[in-house]
Amino acid sequence: MFNGDTIRIFVIERDIFARQAMVSYLSWDRRTRVVGTASSPHGMFADKHRDAALTRLDAVLLDTSLASGADALAGLIRLIMNQFNDVGVVCLAHQVDAEEALAAKAAGARAYLMREEVGLGLASAVKYALTHPFTVTGEVARCIAGGSSHIGPIAVLPERRSFPRLTDRVEQALWLCVVEGLPASIAAEEMGVSVSTVRSYIKEGYRILEAEDDTIYPMDASPAERAFLRYTMLDQPYYVKPADPVGSAA
Repeated sequence: MFNGDTIRIFVIERDIFARQAMVSYLSWDRRTRVVGTASSPHGMFADKHRDAALTRLDAVLLDTSLASGADALAGLIRLIMNQFNDVGVVCLAHQVDAEEALAAKAAGARAYLMREEVGLGLASAVKYALTHPFTVTGEVARCIAGGSSHIGPIAVLPERRSFPRLTDRVEQALWLCVVEGLPASIAAEEMGVSVSTVRSYIKEGYRILEAEDDTIYPMDASPAERAFLRYTMLDQPYYVKPADPVGSAA
């Protein structure tokens, strides 16, 4: 299980474009390192036989659409955990399914998260899931709130931190140049403004993000790297105790 060093992650995702986006988001964060990807668990198992380095994983991101239901998802989770010692399975779902979420927890997964709620904060979500009780996103917590009172401890993943001082145009420039990695010239064409205007937006965005975050980053982190980490950071966490209704703050 994750011991505080860089988190070694394998991504199992059916859709190639989603897979590429996930790798991109995870690569921005030094805490996470993608060591392999596949379109199915069997593809991951085949890679393991070819590459001895894959015998040590901290987390596997699992596309829940690869399973035909709760029982099948539980089976995939157990299969993965049997193949890799002490690995944390983080399930990523397109739609809320309370039965699947509870089956994932019972099978030993670390989290059942809605993709759209996680978004850019994927690296932070993985780290959070590996260091907390079984973790769900807010929509999942609300969905299972009326379920069994014996489901045990559950952590609700904090939302991404908001930065109200970022204007729409500044945020658009940050998205294009920091998240998507476009050069200022291309971003300027996309936004219908001059290159100098885009650069001024980016400079303002960096200033706002830095002013609202006192985190200490590595000395060699670029301004773009620091901006991405700040823009995708999670807000303060809150927890659900076993005896509390799911979704209430501790």
